[in-house]
Amino acid sequence: MIMYEGINMFSEQTASCYVIRGEKGDVLIDTGYAKSRKSLERWLELYGFNITLIILTHGHNDHIGNAAFLSEKYGAPIMISPYDMRLARDNMSRKSYFFTLKGNLTRASCNKCRSETADRFTPMIYAVEDMDLSPYGIDGRVINLEGHTKGSVGVLCRNGPYLDLYAGDALMNMPGVSLPLMAESPKRTLLSVRRILDLSPDRIMTGHGDPILMCVSRHNLKKICEQ
Repeated sequence: MIMYEGINMFSEQTASCYVIRGEKGDVLIDTGYAKSRKSLERWLELYGFNITLIILTHGHNDHIGNAAFLSEKYGAPIMISPYDMRLARDNMSRKSYFFTLKGNLTRASCNKCRSETADRFTPMIYAVEDMDLSPYGIDGRVINLEGHTKGSVGVLCRNGPYLDLYAGDALMNMPGVSLPLMAESPKRTLLSVRRILDLSPDRIMTGHGDPILMCVSRHNLKKICEQ
């Protein structure tokens, strides 16, 4: 099935993590909630992943919850945008706007997650726009997807015949393709969706929900950009 072909996806408590198989080891994209640690650890061990790099798409607790633990376990450096380091230490340090109906309905649960504190970590690599990831064994680069947070980034990666974008929370698919529930900058969130359209990946891996097939969802993404 095209949607999942060659995609290594772990999803629990509505948050998703991904592993990209690399020539020099495997790259983990996001680390989920801390309460999913045992399940994620078992999944990584079951499939024999050798994590040599952890990339965090942004600093929210549902994406960084196991970064410190897995970095120590695998001896893998952590990559994150320098703009999200303060946020990673305190998710309430910057204001977010709940600008969708679903976002406003889930405001309380989102704020509860943000009020928790993830284990602290020290990034060894800062993610910057257009950073080449070939030194880490994958055919990809870092993409700026600012909006959901100031330091939101994605990974654009060639995966066999597919061009894949690991987009974090720049978009959601839970259910249906939509903007994230909240954003530090709604305007920049929309600009990032337009950038995704311009990049035209075959598949978009979101932090929440199923992968998005561009051939099916391009029209919906264009409608989102018209908001």
